[in-house]
Amino acid sequence: MSTFRKITFTIITIGLFAFNAAAQTPYRQFGIKAGLNIANVNTNLSGYTTKDIAGGSVSLTFDRVHFRFLTVGGEFNLVQRGYSNSIMLTDSVGTQLGIADIRNKFNYFSVPLKLGVQLGNRAYIFGNVAFVPGYLLKAIAETPVLDASGQIIDYTWQDATSTAAQFELSTQIEVGVGVTKAKRYKFYLSAAKQQGWTNLFNNPASAFDFKSTGIIISTGMKFEFGKGLLR
Repeated sequence: MSTFRKITFTIITIGLFAFNAAAQTPYRQFGIKAGLNIANVNTNLSGYTTKDIAGGSVSLTFDRVHFRFLTVGGEFNLVQRGYSNSIMLTDSVGTQLGIADIRNKFNYFSVPLKLGVQLGNRAYIFGNVAFVPGYLLKAIAETPVLDASGQIIDYTWQDATSTAAQFELSTQIEVGVGVTKAKRYKFYLSAAKQQGWTNLFNNPASAFDFKSTGIIISTGMKFEFGKGLLR
């Protein structure tokens, strides 16, 4: 074998060894994030208009980073979804008091399972896609109370958990930017688009087919464990 071929063979061997070593020593990122979910629904009812509502979202996060850029991970997440719709309120004799919005809120515990990429170090960008199974904790319908002039003076709420589906499945796409401080602390801002695939309500005979949708704006922090730790 010529000297050139020996050198080439040696370089390739070292490169493959280094690549394999990197693949076998992924590092981890643990963190927490919180944000605002602008939630609504997609519905099959023609002429039925819904409006956005604002809900909260908070998560504990975990990512395992392979090849220094590929992330595989999950979250333990509490999130509020829902929508509002307008109704005509009347008094006891049928006199119309005015139009008001009922706020329908669905609180879930969910476990997003994520696959994504993360590029950069001191300043970095990332993105992931997630499959999100959710378990319903509580569903609430908030109805406004109007005075004689049609002004909202209070809200009453009704537990609607029994009419809502216990489980929900959705998918999510998230992108974000961040910075790394002190080599291990990663701070970031992200935006995620969520789309439900199952009906929010549990009556299979019902004509109502409401699937959740939302935009989640979050800020978070991750702590990075170096190669070889927690293997």
